[in-house]
Amino acid sequence: MALTPELCSKVETILAEASGGALSRSMERLYKLLSDSGLMYEQKINSKFIGVHTANRDGAGVSAKHVHDLLGDLVSLGWSQAEFRGICVEVADAERAFMFKYNNDLAQQSDGQIPCFQSDSMLKFCTIAGSHTNQVLRCFQSRVASTAQHVSDGTHLNVDKLRAHDEDFHEAVSEGAVWRVVSQAVPQRFTSFCALAQSAANAAGHLAREESELHLCRKIHAEVARQQSQGKDFVAYNDVKDAVLRSKPRAAGTVPALFVFTLRYSGGQAGHLLQETERFVRGQGHNSRALGPDVFEALNVESRGRDPQAQLRHMILHFAYTVEDARALTMTDIKKLLSPSMDAKTGRVVQILTDCKDLCSKHAVPSHIALKALGFLQVHMIAVLLQKKKIQKFDTVDEAAEDCVNTILRDAKLSFPNPYQHKASSSSPSGKTGKNDQAMVSAGFDIGQDVLRKSDSAKAKIQAMSATDVTLLVGKDVVKVPAKNFLAGEWKQFTAKAEALAVPFLESLPVNSLDFEIQLWRAKILEHMTAEEATGAKHYDALEVFLKPSKDVRTTKKFDKGMLQIVASTHRIDLKPAGSSVGSSICCGTADIQGEIYDILLSSCLQQTPKQVLHPFWVLRTSTNVAECNMELVVNAGDSLVLYKAATAAKPVEQSMWVRLTTGSQTAKQDRIIVLISSDPRTGPMAKPTEMQQVWAITGGMLKKKKWLVKTKEVEDKLFLQIDKWDRSFVQFVTGNTVQLKKEKDPHHLSIKAFQELLDLRKEACDRAYNRHIRDAAATAGDKEPQYRNAREADVYVAGRTVVMECPEVVFGGDTMPARNIAAIWSVKDPVLWMELTPENLDYLGLFMRRGLMEHQESDAPIRRRKKLRGEEARPIDAGSPKRKSRRGRKRKAPASEEAAPLQEESPPPVPEESDSNEDVVNGIINGS
Repeated sequence: MALTPELCSKVETILAEASGGALSRSMERLYKLLSDSGLMYEQKINSKFIGVHTANRDGAGVSAKHVHDLLGDLVSLGWSQAEFRGICVEVADAERAFMFKYNNDLAQQSDGQIPCFQSDSMLKFCTIAGSHTNQVLRCFQSRVASTAQHVSDGTHLNVDKLRAHDEDFHEAVSEGAVWRVVSQAVPQRFTSFCALAQSAANAAGHLAREESELHLCRKIHAEVARQQSQGKDFVAYNDVKDAVLRSKPRAAGTVPALFVFTLRYSGGQAGHLLQETERFVRGQGHNSRALGPDVFEALNVESRGRDPQAQLRHMILHFAYTVEDARALTMTDIKKLLSPSMDAKTGRVVQILTDCKDLCSKHAVPSHIALKALGFLQVHMIAVLLQKKKIQKFDTVDEAAEDCVNTILRDAKLSFPNPYQHKASSSSPSGKTGKNDQAMVSAGFDIGQDVLRKSDSAKAKIQAMSATDVTLLVGKDVVKVPAKNFLAGEWKQFTAKAEALAVPFLESLPVNSLDFEIQLWRAKILEHMTAEEATGAKHYDALEVFLKPSKDVRTTKKFDKGMLQIVASTHRIDLKPAGSSVGSSICCGTADIQGEIYDILLSSCLQQTPKQVLHPFWVLRTSTNVAECNMELVVNAGDSLVLYKAATAAKPVEQSMWVRLTTGSQTAKQDRIIVLISSDPRTGPMAKPTEMQQVWAITGGMLKKKKWLVKTKEVEDKLFLQIDKWDRSFVQFVTGNTVQLKKEKDPHHLSIKAFQELLDLRKEACDRAYNRHIRDAAATAGDKEPQYRNAREADVYVAGRTVVMECPEVVFGGDTMPARNIAAIWSVKDPVLWMELTPENLDYLGLFMRRGLMEHQESDAPIRRRKKLRGEEARPIDAGSPKRKSRRGRKRKAPASEEAAPLQEESPPPVPEESDSNEDVVNGIINGS
């Protein structure tokens, strides 16, 4: 049955409900709807025709370890078709090659634990639920290596033993299992279907494997990237938690810490570090191991003033997920590795890893071989740094690097010098160059050298030397040769010629490059533009184009509404990443190129030399005022054409005078003002370009006739203003007087206890927001409620950028302000407060600070002075010798109770000069000074 518009509408509605939270129930309704419509059916399918869909596990696919763990569970529990609820989709011809490559990459990364497909013609279906079970059936068909009891011959899986152990299981392997199959038309029409279906299967919790912590990191990274692609600059934990926790993962309590780790250390927008770690752990480690929130919070600790050490943190994860002992990594180990005292050692292991990666790239080592070797290199080097005697296999990191490169040479069947062989051998007792082999060294031989036997031109490499024997590497074999043969001249040194290496090129063809696709898009646009010109050219005879004294296009006849068409024809076409600066260009659409969104920009083609290029569209007058434009109206003969062009600068809003809301006080009023700062005509018209600034002006309060031009920022669709206790205009808004800091006069400022109370209210709001999110995450996971913890500055990624301050009632004089909630920007340390800009908030702030100032003055806090020490007045002045005078003895201290530190003596920040303060320039313009 075809997808009718009515059916499409129903499917879209159900998918929207599933995205909103009712996942399992909504997907079961959708499956019933598809079955009734003939787009979903049941069929027994042999597993040799079924692969893994790219949307499975959010793109992670299957884990080889999970497959073999599930194999053991099925062998012990027995096969039941009733318990198997697998879902697969038909593979379309257009995506078959991509699916085939994806499945074979998974097989290569598994190191032979998962079978591959011999040809893409065998791949008919791909799983979105029951993927690990399907791989178990395929493992039996391919007789992969296994030592599972009852069903293996000790080395490989055996189908005959499976028949004797479980006939139903054997039938599923040989004949296939019953699957629910979705028509290929559904995922092609609804791109979110596969992702929601696999999430629903993960949430069901039958024979599916649990979502791991690294899988959740992948989901977080994908969701953050999706929201950023929609134009969101700052993505908070609240924005992604619903999508990540939709499948009810077991590690829900760890998700806040995983969110911070993913944002900081995943490897940028591409997330290459996270991908490498997940791929290695999925194939070689314990993917289902849960490290918990404590480990990830320790990994999230920032390195102040140093390199963020993202690669080192992923090396620690390699170690934690791979070693057999789940408790091998402790909090102390993480603190030790991230401490400044370990920078030299950790920097060296990161450099070794980088060099080994470059070596793999240089010699085109297959990705699955490099992934495994480099992954175990990270595990071994972390074990060496932590001195884990029961785990480490090497004494030094050089030995680990030597073993890594030797593994690559052996598995990839390559031949190139091992740069760590001499270092590792000379650092170990067996490879030392001592007095016993001085004769060999004197003869010009050394470890790591290529040698040639003169008699038959046999080639070898020296691995070790002693006084009697020389250990040689001949091909893959290690042999010993008497040292006297070398000293007798039977062997000589030689330089091995580099062998010709075939370079893979299929993925590097020009058609796969970004530049090629951009040029292809340009060609398509030019072709479309040429076709459109056939329509536009019909009207060009009725147009007159003028270039002087000003550009203009006029009509010579009347055009009814919608009849005049002018094509934006040009040869200057550019494609830039979405969000780039447009300038004077026109954006006519977007293009999806290799997963990135590009804006299609058209620029004016006008030129006079060497040959004139002219088109009416680029001569049209433009206006940002819709009322002046006539391109979409009736155009009479002789009219000039005016094209509407949206203004790129922010528009000023209508000034609004806010009414008085508080009895007995002057209420703050707020206007928005547009200020133009032009170039100085004395220094030339082009000396400084014109700038445009939007400024919010506050009047009222105690400002009298003056205006307070505030600094603002917009966060989460709310406007916030900056409150600084040293701000001269803010002090005048509260008190009506200017700031006074001179020593000979009484101080006058707002560095008082009341302002600190505002900062404390913001700190309490941050604590509440953070702990509320942590409790919600634990409740979702069904875990024990975590202990209350004070918020840190970095917790903004979890709690969000804004918090709500719970401010108490204020009574001062005859004025009263009720208790209210005020939105503020997150911070636990910033001495400057950013609060939401509303008239009620300003009135509350003014009354709160005036009451605090009165309480401060009534307390009459003494000025801080150092008290004289006992006996200081009676002590005579001793004109001692210069030597004794230069010696510094222990100073005597006065008791702490004798010395107070009132807030008014805090030093303000430096005040900018008049010429450097933009605020003063704007003040002068507004106040007419």
